[in-house]
Amino acid sequence: MTDMGQTLIVWAAILGAIAAGSMVLGAIVGITTPMSNGTVGAMCGFGAGALISALAIELVSPTVVALSNADVANRSTETHHFVTLLLAMVGGGVIFIFLDQLLSAHGGYLRKGAYLISQHSKNKHKQQSELMQSIGNSSFFSSMEPDLMHELVKMLHPKFLVEGEALFSIGDASNELYIVRTGSLSLTHADGSERMAERGDLIGEVSFLAHQPHGTSAVAEHGPAELLVLHKAQYESFARQYPAFASTVRELASERISENKRHLDQAAIAKQQWADLAITALRSGANDVPSARDLTSMKEEHSNAGMAIWLGNLLDVIPESFVIGTVMLSLVAAKTTAGVPLTFFDVMPLTLVGALFLSNFPEALSASVNMKQQGFSTTKIIVLWMTLTVICALGAAFGAYVGESIPHSAMIVVEGIAAGAMLTMIGSAMLPEAAHLSTPNMAGFSTLIGFIAAVGFKLFE
Repeated sequence: MTDMGQTLIVWAAILGAIAAGSMVLGAIVGITTPMSNGTVGAMCGFGAGALISALAIELVSPTVVALSNADVANRSTETHHFVTLLLAMVGGGVIFIFLDQLLSAHGGYLRKGAYLISQHSKNKHKQQSELMQSIGNSSFFSSMEPDLMHELVKMLHPKFLVEGEALFSIGDASNELYIVRTGSLSLTHADGSERMAERGDLIGEVSFLAHQPHGTSAVAEHGPAELLVLHKAQYESFARQYPAFASTVRELASERISENKRHLDQAAIAKQQWADLAITALRSGANDVPSARDLTSMKEEHSNAGMAIWLGNLLDVIPESFVIGTVMLSLVAAKTTAGVPLTFFDVMPLTLVGALFLSNFPEALSASVNMKQQGFSTTKIIVLWMTLTVICALGAAFGAYVGESIPHSAMIVVEGIAAGAMLTMIGSAMLPEAAHLSTPNMAGFSTLIGFIAAVGFKLFE
């Protein structure tokens, strides 16, 4: 390799480090400077716009312009290059999706807010499906419409009892409605009579609806049990929205009261009076729940989440770093053909490097905020981004090294794959996160400003 060739590789590495250096700055700002979600979202939109501008101008535009300007003799060749670019972009998108899903399955989704939102939604849907399957055949739910049951399950949150633990005792305040999901509970009435509550059974509905203290005790005597809990205020809200549910609960409670009265000692007047009060309350009563809680922490689900996050961000960096070197070589060729002496700034693809610098900053900022919330130390986060900066520099150097030896048609494939991967990443992560954290209009406008800012670098080339 000539001295000039070595110099170009060093220049490419420097450009890669500059483009990725903003990741370290973004991480530091994200960890140390409190920012509103709207600000972070706007910055993500800005970065997305800048990156779209860079890949459109530096990676896609040259092939499109070459096709537009081709004469009859070169038309066939340039058409082939253009089709190759389009197919390579599709391939880049598919490759990115495959690798991204592979990493997300091992915790890589923790690196970005948009991915967290998507994964959380999938987890909730899975949990709700499992809940419906586990309690759907119970006596309480068997007559309930599937849509109503689905809405109810979304509002429940879990409660776990170990063997021998009491759910409530006689005289305790009744502020919650319970549904047995797994295990069983022994219910003991004040007169000493007992019954078992098993999967799908409703517990505490009589006292709950009558606004009276519990008249029974409930204990998990035969092993651990899991219950689904509906708070009083949330029940009232749900019952107003779905009167059929309230009617079902009242009917079941009335049947339970009648059953209890048959077992009451005729001498226990006070107990009968309590039951009569309960029935009266049911005729006039009606009755919300926190949204379904995460049953486990997302981070705790993956023991190797830290490495998956690192690999996920590496997946974002690799295509953009590689093309820095290849695009720089195209400028070198143009300058050499024009007989212009080569200097570092003359062969710097300012639009691409500037756009990557602008896009990497908010991306690292947003990811670092999420990583900090997941419990990663400040040192680990900073080291992560510093490592990725070094890798980006090496990737750019490798792009310059390889770019000297591969033909133009192969370079179009490489740049097409990179463009497709980058654009897929923008659409799947940066733009959704921008729209989620800020308002849709702010996300759109900040994307526009980012695009304009990156295009503006052309004035300095």
